[in-house]
Amino acid sequence: MSGHDDAPELQLGPGTDWTESLGGDWDPPVIDPTVPHPFRMYNYLIGGKDNYQADRDAVEVLLRARPDAVISARAVEAFNRRVVRYIAGSGITQFLQLGTAISIANSHDQVARTVQPNCRFVYVADDPITLAHARALLVGRPDSDVTVVEGNFRKPQLVLADPLVTTHLDLNRPIGVLLLGMLDYIRDLDQTRAALAEVVAWVPKGSMIAFQHVEEVGQNDIDEAVDLIMAQERIELTPRSLGQIESVVAGYDMIYPGMVQLPLWRRDDIPPEEKDFDDGPGPEMADRAATLGGVIKV
Repeated sequence: MSGHDDAPELQLGPGTDWTESLGGDWDPPVIDPTVPHPFRMYNYLIGGKDNYQADRDAVEVLLRARPDAVISARAVEAFNRRVVRYIAGSGITQFLQLGTAISIANSHDQVARTVQPNCRFVYVADDPITLAHARALLVGRPDSDVTVVEGNFRKPQLVLADPLVTTHLDLNRPIGVLLLGMLDYIRDLDQTRAALAEVVAWVPKGSMIAFQHVEEVGQNDIDEAVDLIMAQERIELTPRSLGQIESVVAGYDMIYPGMVQLPLWRRDDIPPEEKDFDDGPGPEMADRAATLGGVIKV
C-alpha cells in the first residue's frame, strides 16, 4: 500500500525507559508478531506505524478483495473525532471506550478535552500491543483522569463490572460510551444485539452511546472474499447487511441524523479551525466507505 512499504517495526514510546513510569506492577506484554490483529491492521490502513509485518500482509490481502477499505478506515478515524467532540459538547464529561484502536491523530481523550478539559476517560482493549501503546501515550498526562483496562470488550457484562471501570467513572452521571470497533467484532448476531443491550441497560440516564459497524458491500464475490480472508487470518471482523445492522440498533432513540454512512454524520458540526484536520472522505464517498454509525441517546 502506498506510503507504507518502508514502515519500520513497531515502536512504542519515545525511548526504552518509559515503562518505569507505569509502576512496578506493570508486566511487558506477551506478543505474537506473526498473528495479525484488527486494531494494528486498522493502524496500518490509516497510515500508522504501530503494526507488524503480519498486520501489513493481512491488509494487503484484504485490499485486493476490498480496495475501498482505506476509505472505510479514514471515514472511521474522522467519525471518531466528530462523535467524541459532539458528545463532549453535549455536556458529558466521562467516557468509556470499548474496542480501543491505535490512532495516529489525537487520542480520543485529547479530542474530548478540547471541549471538556476536565473529562475522565476509560479505555478497554484486549490486545497487548494496543494496551502497551495506550499506556505509553499516557506518560506525562494526568493519569488520574485516564485509565487503560485490559478486558474482553465482546463481553461487556464482565468489563462493566471491573472495579477499574466502576471506580473511575461516576455511575450516577451520564457517560459517553464509544463502541468503536466492537459490534462488528462479535460474530453471532444475537450476541451482538445482547452486547449492545447490556451497555444500554448499564449506563445512567442521559448517557450517549456511539457505535459504528462495517457494512457488506452487496457484491457476493467481494463479501465472500472478505469473509474468507477474515477467517484465514483468524480475525472476527463481521460485515453485515443493512437490515442486520438495523436489527442490532432497532428500538433505540438516536441523535439526528440517526444511523448513516460515516461520512454523512454531522459534518456541519466540524469547527472551522478543524476543517483541515478532519480529512475524512466526503459525502460523495459515503457508499464506498460502507461503514454505518450513529449515537444512541439513553
